[in-house]
Amino acid sequence: MVIRSFILTIILMVNLNGYTQTDIKSVRKEVALFNFSRAVEMLHQELLKNAGKPSCEATLLLADCYRMLNDVENAKIWYAKAIEMEGTCHYAETPGPVIFDYYAQALRSSGEYLLAKKFFMRYDSLVQGQHRGAFFSTYCDSAIAWQKAIPEFEIRNVKTLNTPQSEFGTVFYQQGIIFVSDRISAGNGNNTYGWTGNNYLNLYYSKPVKTDSIFGDYLLPLPALNLPDHLWHVGPVSFNHDFTEIFLNQTKLNHDRGKADPGKIRTHLLKLFSSGLHDDTWSAPQPFFLNSDEYSVGHPALSSDGKTLYFVSDMPGGYGETDIWVCRKEDNSWSKPVNLGPVVNSAGKEMFTFIAANGDLYFASDGLPGFGGLDLYVTKQEKNQWSAPHNLGFPLNSSYDDFSLCISENNDVGLFSSNRPGGAGSDDIYCFRKIRKSEQKPTDSIPKPSLAIQPPPVIPSMDTLKINKSYRLENIFYNFDKWDIRADAKPSLDKLVGIMKEYPISIELGSHTDCRGSEAYNLELSQKRAESAVQYIISQGISITRIVAKGYGKSQLINQCNCAEGVACTEKEHQENRRTEFRITSIIGK
Repeated sequence: MVIRSFILTIILMVNLNGYTQTDIKSVRKEVALFNFSRAVEMLHQELLKNAGKPSCEATLLLADCYRMLNDVENAKIWYAKAIEMEGTCHYAETPGPVIFDYYAQALRSSGEYLLAKKFFMRYDSLVQGQHRGAFFSTYCDSAIAWQKAIPEFEIRNVKTLNTPQSEFGTVFYQQGIIFVSDRISAGNGNNTYGWTGNNYLNLYYSKPVKTDSIFGDYLLPLPALNLPDHLWHVGPVSFNHDFTEIFLNQTKLNHDRGKADPGKIRTHLLKLFSSGLHDDTWSAPQPFFLNSDEYSVGHPALSSDGKTLYFVSDMPGGYGETDIWVCRKEDNSWSKPVNLGPVVNSAGKEMFTFIAANGDLYFASDGLPGFGGLDLYVTKQEKNQWSAPHNLGFPLNSSYDDFSLCISENNDVGLFSSNRPGGAGSDDIYCFRKIRKSEQKPTDSIPKPSLAIQPPPVIPSMDTLKINKSYRLENIFYNFDKWDIRADAKPSLDKLVGIMKEYPISIELGSHTDCRGSEAYNLELSQKRAESAVQYIISQGISITRIVAKGYGKSQLINQCNCAEGVACTEKEHQENRRTEFRITSIIGK
């Protein structure tokens, strides 16, 4: 969801009637209005007209739009294309060195750390004195090392809460949870947010099927709270201990015009409001005293006694793009904001604060050493000083965005959101719990498939290959817990290289694991295996822009070996599931 990756503004669209022609000028107007989903639509229509051959401008615009939509895989593809076309392009406005930073961040966010390092250092060599590229290059080294650590938590996707849209901002409420989603639901009408193409943000409530079982199944969610004066986006939220006071982000279409730029594009900055519960009815939300038309204030975390409020803002006096600040209630009024300082805040974005029962502060950041995208951290206050943030590690953190964590009073179970592969789509809610010391590895709590899917066919003749159909690469096997390309795999990969050299196709190369190990572990392992095979193919002269690595984990087993109790399998049968396939995604020429 864009609220995490671009906290600074929320956009009020102006009338675009008359934009009937798909051209770069029209697309740029959509981008200027932050209508990125619409711009992507228009650019792909233009691609169809031009037989899939994008112009320099269209390529860079697609890359930028996908970046703003937080679509890592597509951003990576189109930035790679833009870089490949760089020497032949004449842009109206040159993209400059930042294009290498954007590409490197997309690579890092998809876990391709070694290639990301290369482009971070290229960016660093072109931008003197900043050292941003060098810092993120070392973060890639850290991520590679951290992947070897023993996990402290196990996780599972809470499937009943998630949709193809975004679910995040989870907090505990009464006997269950409240979260934010831009899903399509009854009562939302046809209100579409131009940035994402989805509905506006709304609050939803659910509770565990079994009482007090946070790491379990949840009931289907329903709209929550019914706050008055709710006209546009609402959430995330935070409550005091007895749920009689709420702080929330809210945008009011009619009352909060924000600021107008020279092009008359009206924007909305994130603002905080509070409301009280009286006789089972919430009062009209009151604006927080720091709300401004010059900067954003959002992502509240209210202490249980209601006397301390942490929040995120890009107000003057910070250390990065967005910082964490705190206000304290004194005589029924809030104190001046205090920045948590450079130990906690980085040059990047800190956001999605959560204050635990013991006073520990959890948050997400993309500027501290981490795996990629937003990572989850915790900091503790000792003698009025905040400790250096501790990265919560894998599997709570991945190379993708991991954020919006809430944790129980005993700090051993909770929920968070992530856009990592394998979910329902966009941002999903995951639950987690600490692994008991007696357990060697995290158990896999996600239900196993009851039936194995049919294996795809091996590569037939090129004449019979079809777009979007999977084909098995023979003899691409991996040793247990490894991702290196074995010598017996190279002939089959060479065959695929030959096809790609002869025919102008783009492909997705997918890797699959056996059933052993947790879902999160296998997704990471299969992604590494896919990237290993892709690196080999690239080394044989195939452009990186024509191939995408995709790890499927153990979600598509091809035999009965699903690790269910009573199912005995040989090592050979497990190896059949550790396979590699490819799928033609597009034909890029004649």
